[in-house]
Amino acid sequence: MTQTLLPFLKCPDGCDSCIEVSDGKWIDSELIEGALRCTGCGRTFAVTEGIARMLPKELAEQPVEREDANLEEAERKRSEMQARDEQVEDYDRMWHLNLFGLVEIPAMLANLSLSPPHILLEGGCGTGRMTPEFASRCSQLVSVDFSWESLRVCRRKMLRAGIQNLNLIQADLCRLPLRAETFDRVVSGQVLEHIPTPAARESAVSELSRVLKNGGNLVLSAYQYSLLMQLFGQKEGEHDGGIYFFRFTRDELRELLSRHLRVEGITGALVYHFIARCRKEGLTGKA
Repeated sequence: MTQTLLPFLKCPDGCDSCIEVSDGKWIDSELIEGALRCTGCGRTFAVTEGIARMLPKELAEQPVEREDANLEEAERKRSEMQARDEQVEDYDRMWHLNLFGLVEIPAMLANLSLSPPHILLEGGCGTGRMTPEFASRCSQLVSVDFSWESLRVCRRKMLRAGIQNLNLIQADLCRLPLRAETFDRVVSGQVLEHIPTPAARESAVSELSRVLKNGGNLVLSAYQYSLLMQLFGQKEGEHDGGIYFFRFTRDELRELLSRHLRVEGITGALVYHFIARCRKEGLTGKA
């Protein structure tokens, strides 16, 4: 991670305090190995292979054994994190996903209206399927994912491509370790449908909105519960390997997004996915 990331960071555990570097090995201007420290609660976060590891406690640590809805949600997320870590080598081999990206990525970029001065957040980068296209069109890119192995693959790919304006963070979209109104644009491709509960999906949209500057665009793609899927697929279930999914109707997606953002349009032209373009309006006053 680079020094430019520090002003963007805050503690993900509710104290919302600033983050400082407490120890580290720097190469040029990048912190490769070391530790970050919350100035409020004192919790430390590792930086490993240049990636800041800033999961909230309930995902980073083993839960206490008790009945608790939040812990149940965390356990479901932890299960998906493990599944994605185990399947990381498969993602770049998915020909249908790469073929679909030839249409999806230009559509996402067109809706983002991204320009060189912008600071962009990519919410859920995976192994970096879209990341190079985003990095080439903005001044700074921060990409987050909760799968450690996916982030490691992404970093190796970006280093080979010579991309230098990128910071990677291991984080939960529902508890972003990022300060409010930091990003000119926010993008999230094929992530929302894998968040396991309605409450968690609500939290993710709220967080993506919180870190977006007023007047900024958020573009998001999500599984569509199309007529084809109604006939031959499931609305909710698990892919092979244990990856949860939920398919949205247009009304469901619009209702969720409009609680936090102004929805400017939702296109179903890609049949399997919706692409939603939203804008943040009004002052939030949140830290």
